[in-house]
Amino acid sequence: MMNRKLKLSLMTVAMLSAAVAWSQRNAFDAAQPEGYFWYKDKPKQVKKEEPKPEEKTPQPQPAAPSQSPVLKPGSAEWFRQTEQKLLDNLSSDPSEKNALAYKAFEHLRNDRVDEVARTTEKILNKYPYLSEAVRVPIAAHARQQALWQIDQAKEGIIGDLRNKAGLWMFFDSNCNFCHAQYETVKMLEQKYRIEVRYISIDGGVIKGMNQKQVRFDNGGSRARQFGIKVTPAVVMVVPPETAAIIAHGAMSLSDLEEKIVTAAIDMKIADPKLTRTAKMNERGMIEQSDWEAAGFTGTETPEELSEKIYRIITKKMEQ
Repeated sequence: MMNRKLKLSLMTVAMLSAAVAWSQRNAFDAAQPEGYFWYKDKPKQVKKEEPKPEEKTPQPQPAAPSQSPVLKPGSAEWFRQTEQKLLDNLSSDPSEKNALAYKAFEHLRNDRVDEVARTTEKILNKYPYLSEAVRVPIAAHARQQALWQIDQAKEGIIGDLRNKAGLWMFFDSNCNFCHAQYETVKMLEQKYRIEVRYISIDGGVIKGMNQKQVRFDNGGSRARQFGIKVTPAVVMVVPPETAAIIAHGAMSLSDLEEKIVTAAIDMKIADPKLTRTAKMNERGMIEQSDWEAAGFTGTETPEELSEKIYRIITKKMEQ
């Protein structure tokens, strides 16, 4: 009996030991996927950060109203702004008060204009070449005399050309404008006795033409050499080999005379004395080449600028 109890006890202990070993084995097997250090600490609790208060974007402060600079009474801007303001007041409220203010200011402005005119007149007396009256008289009688002298000089230049140059008129006999231009050139020829040749580019002639004066440029090859694009066209020819187109299209006798005079002066075949008279209204005229020769820099003071300009005019007027 004793042995039986002992056996039962031993069996019980053996079974308990086996159960403990079995449970430990299962725990190890379950931990293998985690690796050798399968033991895990408890996850640390992350403290939740308290939301920061939103920063308010500073709102732009309204700019202080800019104050307009006080204008100096008598300055050009003061005159402009004051007149406009007083006129606006009068237009909005045509009261006696606003009308008086505007008319009083208008009187002041007109007196300033007269003051400027008087000062300018003094300057013209001191620097006469700045006056247009010195270039070409303004007074009616004197101006008529000057213009008559200019016309006479121009006619003298054209009349003098009969010994130096001649004209070629290129035409197409089917061109109506060419017929009109022929009549004008014929008048010019009779007035100045200048030699003229009529060049036909289509082989035809215009009624009334002197056959001895007609030449033929069939196909217009010679016309193209001169750069003629339309007919009628007038060319000034200066022997032995100088020629230039002076007119394209039909024009009046006075216009054609003006073209001939300009061409003669540019080609330097006009009499110098007659040229000075014919270009009287251009005396002292400042050209681009004069600016360049004077060495303008754009940084001149008003005194330096006026001195340079007057020096140019004086030189050209006294040529």
